Amino acid sequence: MRPIEKGESPYAKIKAYQTAFPYLKKRLGDYCSFCEMRVNNALAVEHKESKNSGGALTDWNNLLLSCTYCNSRKGEKIKKGEADRWLWPDEHNTFLAFSYENAVPKVAENYLRTVGEDALQKAKAVLKGLALDSHPDAVNMCVSGKNRDKRWEKRFETLNIAEDAKQAWQECKDTEFRAVEMKNIMNLAKGYGFFSIWMMVFAEEDEVKNVLIRAFAGTATDCFDEHGNSIRQIDRKLIKSISE
Repeated sequence: MRPIEKGESPYAKIKAYQTAFPYLKKRLGDYCSFCEMRVNNALAVEHKESKNSGGALTDWNNLLLSCTYCNSRKGEKIKKGEADRWLWPDEHNTFLAFSYENAVPKVAENYLRTVGEDALQKAKAVLKGLALDSHPDAVNMCVSGKNRDKRWEKRFETLNIAEDAKQAWQECKDTEFRAVEMKNIMNLAKGYGFFSIWMMVFAEEDEVKNVLIRAFAGTATDCFDEHGNSIRQIDRKLIKSISE
């Protein structure tokens, strides 16, 4: 899950939470803050602590962006005062909390156990609460046609695109077409979304990873080192205290 930096609140006070949408979109891009999918329409303002339970309606710190799938899955799971039950991309280095297996998100259990049981359980709660690893059985889906969650489909499509881009990069990176291919990777990644998929595919290419980190608006650069590798701490407040 891409760690993000929203910055300071761009407003002193607003009456409707929808007013925050253009600010969030400008700072974070057209991507779901949870599943990382590129959303061309129906991208929604998401309340970390649900608004129906009394969560802050317009507080900048309570707002993220969400696709319809993550929005509906999350629902009222996190009520007022319960934000600490989950890891959040604008608070923690969530890039470390999950890994990918064939484009399906998994909790990074081995790493999280080194952080602590609390972080592990929070990551599991996020994965389950949002059904981020939803991957319907192909046979059953074809028969029933009932599954409308397309996040998995888009992830697999993006994985294939990214792997093709990697092959092209390996063929071109030592030639005169290097810059052109790097720009192509950046544009494809921004167009398809799923930041973590691209970072996984190009895990051995430091230069590409750094380009990706800069290309996606709002990516928390303090979560990555000069090689584009994630700093191995789950709590960004801890990262800052160490760096100071």
